[in-house]
Amino acid sequence: MAISKEDITFLKIIDEMEPKAHCLRANIAALIVKDGNILVKHTNDWHPEINCKEVGCIRNIRKIESGTHREICYGLCAEQWCIAKAAKDGIELNGATIYVTKHPCRVCESLICESGIIRVVYQEGYPDVLPNFNLFEKQGVIVEQGPNTEKKDPNRLKSDSI
Repeated sequence: MAISKEDITFLKIIDEMEPKAHCLRANIAALIVKDGNILVKHTNDWHPEINCKEVGCIRNIRKIESGTHREICYGLCAEQWCIAKAAKDGIELNGATIYVTKHPCRVCESLICESGIIRVVYQEGYPDVLPNFNLFEKQGVIVEQGPNTEKKDPNRLKSDSI
């Protein structure tokens, strides 16, 4: 599949959402779409019970290299928030597309494959610690890189760390 005008519309939405992420380490946004309708959307964020602005970013404090030890975090990735919200609200994800500002991490890749999502459109890469294992490919999930849009702030803090 080629990136369509509809894809660009959804990429613009995540580009507008991305700077609103609460995560202290990286700004990432995601939304899940089916039949042209947005089902859920979210940014990476901490749990309401643990405010990272108060306790600090545990990954930064422990100097954890990007792309490693994702489990050492008080928050959830944007994709995890979307999938959890869909599950909580009883929203069916089979056949959906997820749009993400960065390529999903390994944890999110696994969740996406098990959720029924069949297509991932991402904008920027992610440091992959297991480059020879591609669960998306093994599961038949279509993965495409889309462009950053004019809605993305070129002066935003660049971060490859999540």
